Amino acid sequence: MTGIDLSRRSLLPLAVGFWATASASTPVQPRMPWWKSSVFYEIYPRSFQDGNSDGIGDFIGMKDRLEYLAELGVDAIWVAACFDSPNVDNGYDVRDYRKIMPDFGTMEDFDAFLARAKQLGIRVILDMVFNHTSDQHAWFVESRSSRDNRYRNFYHWHDGKNGAPPTNWQTQFGGSAWTLDQKTGQYYLHSFEAQQPDLNWENPEVRAELYAILKFWADKGVDGFRFDAITFIAKPEKLYDLTPEEIPARKTFADHGDRLSFYLKDMYEHVFKNTELYSVGENWGVTRDEYARITDSRNRELSSGFRFDFQIKDNIDAWRKGTFHLSDLRAFNRDNSFDDHPGTWPVVWLEDHDYSRSVSRYGSQLPQYRDRSAKLLATMMLSLRGTPFIYQGQEIGMTNFPFRSIDQFDDVFAHNEWRLQVESGHISPREMLVNLAATTRDNTRTPMQWNEGTNAGFSSVKPWMLVNPNFRTINCSTESSDPRSVLSFYKSMIRIRKQFPVLIHGTYQDISPDDSPIYAYIREDSTTRALVVLNFSNEEKTFSLPEGHLEK
Repeated sequence: MTGIDLSRRSLLPLAVGFWATASASTPVQPRMPWWKSSVFYEIYPRSFQDGNSDGIGDFIGMKDRLEYLAELGVDAIWVAACFDSPNVDNGYDVRDYRKIMPDFGTMEDFDAFLARAKQLGIRVILDMVFNHTSDQHAWFVESRSSRDNRYRNFYHWHDGKNGAPPTNWQTQFGGSAWTLDQKTGQYYLHSFEAQQPDLNWENPEVRAELYAILKFWADKGVDGFRFDAITFIAKPEKLYDLTPEEIPARKTFADHGDRLSFYLKDMYEHVFKNTELYSVGENWGVTRDEYARITDSRNRELSSGFRFDFQIKDNIDAWRKGTFHLSDLRAFNRDNSFDDHPGTWPVVWLEDHDYSRSVSRYGSQLPQYRDRSAKLLATMMLSLRGTPFIYQGQEIGMTNFPFRSIDQFDDVFAHNEWRLQVESGHISPREMLVNLAATTRDNTRTPMQWNEGTNAGFSSVKPWMLVNPNFRTINCSTESSDPRSVLSFYKSMIRIRKQFPVLIHGTYQDISPDDSPIYAYIREDSTTRALVVLNFSNEEKTFSLPEGHLEK
């Protein structure tokens, strides 16, 4: 848009503003990988849509909802963990990488889902859990059968030390990262639950097996992979103990240096080279420089990755609710633009299956401003450099669940922390419940709210998890017919992102006033300059544009 006087503008509470000026000619954009210009949508299969009336989401249900996603405007889907699993950690403990979890249907159901997605022009990537397997995986069953089994070196086995585990390393869920196997008298390593033994990537046979799995799914037509806990795969060459200060912080013992790069480069060479496959990592625990190295296109490791520097700011110890500060968000977005690393491409996200609802975390606590909060966050997320990932339900403004007791939680982490903190007497049940209710992963795992009908239209029978009671006012059916709804706004904002390529690849400049609830920034390329202004307060605010910032 042109000819707009922005010298002084008033923004309503939780309001957004978007303006752009451009030259008369629109430049021809250089061809970029498909995933850079795509808007992704994450599906958590268990909670998306039940297609066979057993209370659990499945690929039949996912296929039936693909038209909805096409109308939303998304280009690609990330399907969270969907392989055969005992479900100790909701599918992130894989028993068979070439088999669909029976709860989610059959391989034929998956094939039908994938075929329909392709008909609608929607790409699909799958979740690969390659740091560890289930302890029921055939490899581990063989590995623990004897010390000289050929699969023994598929995992990390070590003798104990002075009658104790080899080191004092802790899991990400709390407790020792070592479990003693009584039969063979050695300990095996696990970064997460004891039922999730870590794979030994140093063994070339392990890598070959994993690469064959990726090729199996790529041959089916999958367009890429999201790698769970990928920055955990490299372990130290020599065992050592953490310091007393590092143990309470659950410092990761993973090696983010040369061995990690070697493994990722090796995987690229064997699977991704000369393909259009997308590889996006869960890059937990890495520094900004490490992230830039791992995702720099010249290094040929990963296409991109999720960072967590901002997400953990108000999620202390992974369960304690902290305070959201706009300054933290602004600092992270500036840092995450990677204008100083043109070969690095970031991911832009606010929600996934491991974090609570963004509108409850970062939006106004006043109910009348929920919609505005959701729209404001949508504007920000879809106007930043990087590939945006929308999580199911985010596009209708789904909120956290009103948990009232620990019995309502499904999250294994929540129950572990309850035992560690409450049953030990460190924290009162009330304090723990308040914090868990705000931070638990279960907030984003409640069933998708499709309509006002039984179980929010998710299932005709009792769902595997409680439905948020606000589904009668927050649901897709109601919002699809309201041009002012959060859903309608998401559709519009996705269209705007595609209409203005500057929002995809332009540079980023924060021009926010100091110590203000106004967050303003400019995206710019060779011909277009776009201004985004966001009011993160519950009051009307005035924004004065610094002179000369929007002329082009």
